[in-house]
Amino acid sequence: MHGMRVVRQIKIAFPESEIHWVIKKGLEGILDAVGWVDKYFIFERGGGLFHYLKLISEIRKFEYDYCLDLQGLLRSSWIGKFSKSRVKLGRADGREFSTLFYKSVGYPSKKKEIHAIDRLTPFLLELGMIEYDRNLPLEFKKSASNIIIPPKSIILFPESRRKEKVWPYFDELAIWLKKEFPKNVVIAGNQKDRSFPTCTDYRGRINLAQLPYIVSQSSIIVSNDSAPLHIASAVGTKIVALFGPTEPLRYGAYPVETGRDYTLRSKNKNISDIHIDEVKVILKKAMT
Repeated sequence: MHGMRVVRQIKIAFPESEIHWVIKKGLEGILDAVGWVDKYFIFERGGGLFHYLKLISEIRKFEYDYCLDLQGLLRSSWIGKFSKSRVKLGRADGREFSTLFYKSVGYPSKKKEIHAIDRLTPFLLELGMIEYDRNLPLEFKKSASNIIIPPKSIILFPESRRKEKVWPYFDELAIWLKKEFPKNVVIAGNQKDRSFPTCTDYRGRINLAQLPYIVSQSSIIVSNDSAPLHIASAVGTKIVALFGPTEPLRYGAYPVETGRDYTLRSKNKNISDIHIDEVKVILKKAMT
């Protein structure tokens, strides 16, 4: 999501350009949703050496002006190294010796307290782009769904890829929301690991290509540090974000100071320590 917001500005500046993307298997729906990525290659994590070499072979069928390694890992830098690209650029803070295989761009210090997106915007300068939309908005013109989200709905996203980033009180929050506000409360995600009897439950029914449309139709989303938060930030939906071990300054809504979004973080980085009453207070402010 961070990379897409930056690369979108390249497509705007150079509308005749052709964008190809390497993406992990299972995430390609998000590229389908934007509609301006011309081709993508699937990286199969755990697919072994054969699949990795096959991927590189497919990429080498094309000759590129630029290859941008926005991830900065050894596996991504090798893909760039062996691509037929005139210029190969990568993150200056890359890990696993990835910086040996491209021209480094941006901030080399991993300790510098900046947003993850601000580590990628220097790539635009390397392409000669001095002027661009600093808000880095995204439109998902190909995102659609037959699922109807009632106007002014609140969507709860109780999941995250890492267990320690999951706030455990979403079910209690859903009950309170339904009692306190005459709004439709929607629960979304993939895992039906607990009951949300007061919500319209769409878990398992919304795929990644549909998700931006669903998020854009809501008035507020409440989310852990996860993909829906970053999608909401990109499309301009109001966010109440809950953070534990990760740093909101680096991984929260962007731009950081919009005045639109609300963030709560546990002081000791344990997300379960965020009290439900704190979230209620923030939600009341967000709904005014």
